Order: sequence, then structure tokens, then C-alpha cells
Amino acid sequence: MNSHKKSYKYINLLARIIIGILALIYIYFRLKDDVDTHLASFSVLTTKNYILLIITLLLMPVNWGIEAYKWKFVIRKFKNIPFIKALKHVFAGITIGLTTPNRIGEIPARVYLLDNKTHLTGLIGVTFLASFSQIIITFLGGFTAIFLLKEKTIIKDHFILWTIIGSIITVLLFLVYFYSKIVLTFIQKIPFLNKKKWLEKFSFLSAQEKSTVLFFSLVRYFVFVIQFYLVLTAFHIPINNVATFNLIPLFFVISSFIPTFVISEIAVRGSVALVVFSSVSTDSLLIISAAVSLWIINVALPSIIGISGLKQLKF
Repeated sequence: MNSHKKSYKYINLLARIIIGILALIYIYFRLKDDVDTHLASFSVLTTKNYILLIITLLLMPVNWGIEAYKWKFVIRKFKNIPFIKALKHVFAGITIGLTTPNRIGEIPARVYLLDNKTHLTGLIGVTFLASFSQIIITFLGGFTAIFLLKEKTIIKDHFILWTIIGSIITVLLFLVYFYSKIVLTFIQKIPFLNKKKWLEKFSFLSAQEKSTVLFFSLVRYFVFVIQFYLVLTAFHIPINNVATFNLIPLFFVISSFIPTFVISEIAVRGSVALVVFSSVSTDSLLIISAAVSLWIINVALPSIIGISGLKQLKF
């Protein structure tokens, strides 16, 4: 028995080390080829621009702090943890998430970092709920931006059709979020989903609690938008009116819903940024540098911080 425990301990240690190394390798290889190019873009920055980047950096812990508090809020009935511990788990989840498609590994990673996993299915369910609330806000922000930019997007020729499609998706998202018991009835009829008991925990929170979670996601979304606005301004991408400002939520919704993996995330975000912001700037280097800078601040740095929290990971 002791030998099994010892082996299990070493396997966990090895897994934590591998995840940490993979996260560092990912960050290194995604940035190494563009370091010179990225650094060259900083030559156009003035003291004022650097101040904007510093403010963006200072907003990073605010961004993830809101996420940590939101997660602490949704799991509190299963396990009540201090805010600092929740924040550490969120950072470690980012580290682990880098090794998974679209960073979906962040959700179960936070749960597996907890000491007591007695209510594992419930913890995963409400953690997914918190993430789903962010998806809803991101979609609503993006759809609103598309609606306001109708004269400059593909929906201008089929405005009514796209409005109907967007409205249907919005209704479905809120239906799943607030009336998950009804949706669960249909989900349980799907063979490969009917055994996913954690889906039942989607209904664990009351409508008022779900509204609170949605509010946290909305506040965090505003922080995202402010951060990107500051970075774009720092790199001389003109965001000086309502129309150009709406390009920011448009960027978020497109980049969020494009499937990515470890090797493609920065490339996808850079490409989306070029497409979205090409109407306000012809300087591809500055556009890409802005997108990469935001990724470094909001993903790379937190994932490096999160490596220290991997010691608590137990499978």
C-alpha cells in the first residue's frame, strides 16, 4: 500500500513538472521568432505610451482577481476557500490550460487543485457555469458591436437575417444559463451526454446567484476592453470614436470562438487583429504587437506565476 502511495506521489510530481515545462516551452516558442519584430515596434512608443502599457499590466491582477472572486463565489457551497487561494488556483489553471485546446483545461484544473474533492461533479459543474457566463457576455458584446457596425460588416446585406440569428443564439444562451433544468431534460436524451452527472449541478445556483455571476463576468469584460483599448492606443492604433471602439468587442468574440491549440493561439489572435483593425490602421506590425502584448500581459505572465501553484495539483 505504501509503495502505491509513493508511486502515486511521484507520478503527481512528474505530471506537475511536465505541465510547468510545457507551459514555459509554449511561451518561449510562441514568442522567440517574433521577439526582434515585437521589440522593434516599441521604438515608436513614447513615455506616455509606456504609461498606458503599465496601467494595462496593473489591470491584469484586477482582471484575474474578478475571475478568482467569481469562482470563489460559485464553489462556496461545496468548498469555501480564501480569495488568495482561489487566485492561486486560477493562475495555476491558466498554466495547465495552455496545454489544452482553447485553454479548456482551466476549468477542471482549478477543481483538481483543491485539497478536498468530495463534491467533484458539483465543483466542475459550477466552475463551468462561471466560464459559461463569460462566454455569454463575450457573445453579447460581440453581437452588439456587429449590430452597431452593420454598415461595415457582412451583415449589412442581410441585416434582418443576421439580427434574427443573433437574437435566437442570445435567447438560447440565456435559456441554457438560467433554465438549465429544462435543457438538461433534452441533454439526458443524448447518449454520450446522459451520464455527465456534473451537468445537473448547472442548476445548483439560484437565478439571483446566476445573475450575480453574470455581473462579475460583465465587469471583467469591461476590464478586458479597457486593457485592449489602452494597448491599442499605446501602439498608435486610432480608437477615437464609437465605431472604432466597437472593433474591440468584435475582436474578442471572433478570437474567442475560433478553435485554437497551443501552437496556434497567438497566430490566430494576431490574424484576427489584422482583419478587424485593418480599417483603422495599415501598420500590420503595430496591430500584431498590440494583440501579442495583450496576450503576454493577460496569459503569459499569469501562467508563469501559476507554475508555483502546480505543487498542489493532484490527479
